[in-house]
Amino acid sequence: MIDTIITSEAFLIVISGVVIFTLQNLISQLWISPIVEFKKCLAKIETLLTRYAFLCDFEYGSNNGMMDNDIEYFRRELKNITSEMLGAYNILPKLEKWWLRKRHGINIVKAKTEMLTLSAVVSTRRDVSREKSRAEIAIESIPQHLNFSRIKYKIADVL
Repeated sequence: MIDTIITSEAFLIVISGVVIFTLQNLISQLWISPIVEFKKCLAKIETLLTRYAFLCDFEYGSNNGMMDNDIEYFRRELKNITSEMLGAYNILPKLEKWWLRKRHGINIVKAKTEMLTLSAVVSTRRDVSREKSRAEIAIESIPQHLNFSRIKYKIADVL
């Protein structure tokens, strides 16, 4: 009786279905899900930079503190998203990390350094007073390291 069940086609179909379902879930959880999370982080970073890149021209505390809330939000959010991106990148499979580095030209180490520097120096009196501020340099280099399109952050660049 047991030999009949094991050799029956229905049993083999059920077992192969279970194996396929298990493999599909493993691939989804170990490969696809980390890639999706990493790409979400990249999209958040690009959106944040595009939306707040102009802040490098404002000094914290100027204009009666009109931009201070945006500056504080940008700094905090950039640090948080940088941490999320690093976490998502670290759980990626090695082959995917290699693919991102070689094929897409994404350099996480340099981007991380620039983003953390940007979150620290954006809108500081010392940085704004420079001819070419450190924040501007970071805003120009982050898209290169993460393979984004160039971010326009000054009114003159947009017009």
